[in-house]
Amino acid sequence: MKVREVLGDWPPGQWAAEDGGKGLAPDASELRLLWFSTPDADGWFRLTAVDSTAASWSTYCRTTDGQWRALDRALAASLRQPLELVGDVELDPPPEPRR
Repeated sequence: MKVREVLGDWPPGQWAAEDGGKGLAPDASELRLLWFSTPDADGWFRLTAVDSTAASWSTYCRTTDGQWRALDRALAASLRQPLELVGDVELDPPPEPRR
C-alpha cells in the first residue's frame, strides 16, 4: 500500500501559508515535504511543505491508529522530497501477529 492510498486525496489540495500571508497556494506538485506532526485523538495531523521560494505551507490530513506507524516511517523517509514522489512511497506491511 502507498501513502496516496492511505491518505486518499494525495497530494492534499488545500494549503495555508505558514507566515499568515494571503498569497495563492502553489500547486501541490511544486511542494516538498518539510515536516509533519503526530496525529491527535481523532487521527488528524499537520503536514508542512516548502515551495521553490522556500515559503512554508501547511495542511491537515487524517489517518487511523493502525496505519500511523507505517505512515510515520514513510513520511520520515520522504522529508525534502516532492509531494508527488511521497505519494508513491510504499508503506511497510503491518507486522505478523505472534503465535
